[in-house]
This record gives sequence, C-alpha cells and structure tokens, in this order.
Amino acid sequence: MADNKRNPKGDERRLTKFQEYFYANLLFWGFLAVVALISFFTCGAVWDDVTSGVMEFLFVILGGGFTLVSVLDYLYENYTQQQSPEKK
Repeated sequence: MADNKRNPKGDERRLTKFQEYFYANLLFWGFLAVVALISFFTCGAVWDDVTSGVMEFLFVILGGGFTLVSVLDYLYENYTQQQSPEKK
C-alpha cells in the first residue's frame, strides 16, 4: 500500500539485462574476495605456495569461469531475443 503512494503511476525502474549480469558478477566477485580473505587467514596469514594456489583457484578458475559463462549467456540471450518474432 505504501509503495503505491510513493509511485502512483505504477511504473517501476527495471534493470537492463546487461545491468543484471553486471551486478551478479559484482556480487560474485565480492563473495570471492571475502572467501579469499578468510582463506588467507586460515592458511596462516603468510603468502606461500598454498595461499597462492588458493587465490589462483578462486580468482582465475571460479571468478574467470563465472564471468565467461555470464558473457556467453548474455550473448546467447541477446541472440535468441533477436531471432524470436515476439518479445516477452
């Protein structure tokens, strides 16, 4: 009820698909940064081969993979929307 009073026209701002993917990636990279910080202190707060391997796995494999899949999904979604005659 209170939402209707603030926005009487009923039009709400929606994010574009690019913004949705961008914010999802930002959230995931933030999560990876928190996990990396926890992992650093769990590994003894020293930068050695173990910590380096963990950081490489987190940021290169998980972060890079998530970003790559997001880009491919965004491109595929745009391609399929252009091919379909009706838009949802």
